[in-house]
Amino acid sequence: MQGEDFERAFKQLRDKGVKFFEVVFQDLGGVLRGRVLKPEKPDDVARGFRIDAFSTGFSGVEDSDATLLPDLSTLRVYESSIGRTGFLIGDLYRGGKPMETYPRNLLKKWEAESRYKVLLGAELEFYLARDYKPVDNGGYMYVSPYSTVYPVIAEIVTKAEEAGLALKAAHHEVGPGQYEVLPTPMSPLALSDAIVFLKKLIWEAASARGLQATFMPKPFNGLPGNGLHVHISVHDGDRNVLFEDGELTEEGRSVIGGLLAYTVPLILFTNPTINSYKRLVPGFEAPIYLTWGRGNRSTMIRVPMGLRGASGVVEYRLPDSSGNVYLKALAVLYSAERGLRERVDPGPECRVNAFLADGYPRIPGTLGEALEKSLESIGKAPELRDLLSKVAELEKGEWRRYLEEAGSPEASEVTEWEVKRYFLG
Repeated sequence: MQGEDFERAFKQLRDKGVKFFEVVFQDLGGVLRGRVLKPEKPDDVARGFRIDAFSTGFSGVEDSDATLLPDLSTLRVYESSIGRTGFLIGDLYRGGKPMETYPRNLLKKWEAESRYKVLLGAELEFYLARDYKPVDNGGYMYVSPYSTVYPVIAEIVTKAEEAGLALKAAHHEVGPGQYEVLPTPMSPLALSDAIVFLKKLIWEAASARGLQATFMPKPFNGLPGNGLHVHISVHDGDRNVLFEDGELTEEGRSVIGGLLAYTVPLILFTNPTINSYKRLVPGFEAPIYLTWGRGNRSTMIRVPMGLRGASGVVEYRLPDSSGNVYLKALAVLYSAERGLRERVDPGPECRVNAFLADGYPRIPGTLGEALEKSLESIGKAPELRDLLSKVAELEKGEWRRYLEEAGSPEASEVTEWEVKRYFLG
């Protein structure tokens, strides 16, 4: 049946003038990999193709053959740098079964087994730059003439919608040359797929105009970093279980409690790079303490407030978009589910500027500290132990290279080493 489905889909692609298609996947470190093919042999594509799971971080060298099978539900068509192009995201299989160290497979499994329907929204932040410098001097929600690259943003929004990806909004963020796009809320898997596609779209739109797009968590010293704030709602049938009449329910408090309790064990999923921790400093609306509050942008978890009380979502402000996006969605889904199951108490709300507060647990300040504390608490998430171990192995190598090549582990300044490694990655 799958071959017939691909035949129909590829005929539609050819009828729409599509000359190429991409089958892609994110490796364990978040690098987008794949093949560019022509849509003439759908049967070959439906059978998938072999990849090296060792070079992509998913297995040891002694057991490294895996098969990439495209997921037809991810098909989008867009105008890329090589013309009208089909875009497919694939899953990794070994021995006819989904690889459990491939995050997309695990996220799909957790989502399917969840008692609740979880919807995630996101704020995907990025800088547009020319020669590694911000492209404009705009600020928060600035519009033309202060924002000089509106045509790029308009193209991103237009191409996303033409490809079937609806965006809630796009606007200038706080930093000069910094922008944000917001996909509409969707399932954790669908949102992760959408972010993979959006990042590629943004990179290509910038490159076509001689610009650089960077999602690096902290690309510039003294300027705000790029986050990936995640908006969470949890539904039982038609009911959003987190809120009632504009107020947090006990379930809502438990979800917040779960996020607080599992932040450190899963921080290598949400904040996986050296540079991730240069973003988490006071003064730039990025969290530094394990806190929650209503309408408080200094806390790690914010309950956004609207005209009639809470707006219906819980915002997790810790993650950035470096690394593998499926790991981030998995961390959020796992933490929320465990919070609900264990009825985790989030403790008292932070009602002050958390940057100036005392007595709250501190978020790890470096990747080295994150590795140490995450591995100390790995037993709190036994279902994710194997995947956590794989990610930790990857990040230990990253931390070691950084210390050998860039210097002090305590340095808070963004280094040239980081810019070379992460700016365009």
